[in-house]
Amino acid sequence: MKIGIIGTGNMGRTLGVRWAGAGHDVWFGARDLAKARAAAQLAGAPARAGSLDEAAAFGEVILYTVRGVAPAQLLRDPRQLDGKIVIDCNNTDYQPATGEFDPPPVPSYAEQLASAAPAARVVQAFSTVPHRVLELPRAQLAPRRISVFLCSDDDAAKPTVARLAEELGFVAVDSGTLRRARFVDGLVDFIRFQIATMGRGPFTTISLDGVPEHA
Repeated sequence: MKIGIIGTGNMGRTLGVRWAGAGHDVWFGARDLAKARAAAQLAGAPARAGSLDEAAAFGEVILYTVRGVAPAQLLRDPRQLDGKIVIDCNNTDYQPATGEFDPPPVPSYAEQLASAAPAARVVQAFSTVPHRVLELPRAQLAPRRISVFLCSDDDAAKPTVARLAEELGFVAVDSGTLRRARFVDGLVDFIRFQIATMGRGPFTTISLDGVPEHA
């Protein structure tokens, strides 16, 4: 699959490298070309680096990591996202000086992205998984059955994103429409509370599972 990465911070770099390792063709796009090239070098051939527009044009699936910024502010031609699955993995900031979290926006970042790019097939995913966890190999992740929550108004887009999550060792959990991203945003803050305030550390995750009715 061709995957375009919009932004090469922790999430974009880590997921792009992991997907490249799983055999996907990845193009890292950044405003700072040196950062894009560094991420592509980590991923290894045939991963490529270039501008945000080049990554958007290349990908069948786009990972959108630039929080709260509309495509029209980033791309010369935001229509490059039309018809494509666009994964939004963004959440709000934690303020270590105060130990508080910025409140999640309403509408959520994923809803804002869908409004700004109405012809894109937006799916919120990976927002509850710390990047340090994303860096771990599949063999270590799979037994833990860590959840990746998917919210989208496009039911046909979810299986593709679910497959991309499961290839890395996660369990995809259908979490309803894009409006339900607001619920997931609250879960993000709970996980970060456990990491930062309760001292559980950056490898803290959550798994949604059921107990069998009959043992």
